Amino acid sequence: MAGFYRGLIITPGTERQLGAYGLFRPSPSQREALALPTGPLSVKGADPDILWVSFTELCVGGRSTADYLVLAERFPAWVVDGIPSLSGESTASPADWQRFLALLDVLHEREITPFLIAPGSHGDPFSAPQGSAADELAAVLSRIGERLSGLRRIESDEQLADEQSGGC
Repeated sequence: MAGFYRGLIITPGTERQLGAYGLFRPSPSQREALALPTGPLSVKGADPDILWVSFTELCVGGRSTADYLVLAERFPAWVVDGIPSLSGESTASPADWQRFLALLDVLHEREITPFLIAPGSHGDPFSAPQGSAADELAAVLSRIGERLSGLRRIESDEQLADEQSGGC
């Protein structure tokens, strides 16, 4: 199986869910700034095997695909946490979601394994909201959904326990 499709979408991202896949939240002392073409990127953790960064740092603001390409050369796996749910109150703009799509495209093309953490309690974090914003986001969200359709979803500690015990 290719690197990208070994990734997971994890909601809500409990310590138990993360630990089951060898993911442990970095301590505050592991924060650092990485130099990128559009300027420094504040990350929660960056070791040779994995980059841990928030959706806000990666997708809100002036990041570019060039930034994602530089990072893809260094890190074979990425944890992106704090992915907002579109069904709730989100401050992410259509441009932020477009950057997220560009990020997913780079991860897919470079065979990077993504671990995407959406803290929302249940449901699909990428389902479109109702109303006028939905019209503006529909095409981007559809492409995000297509890109993520091959990733496994871990949506609760109970689901994780069932998988670990061999249940359904």
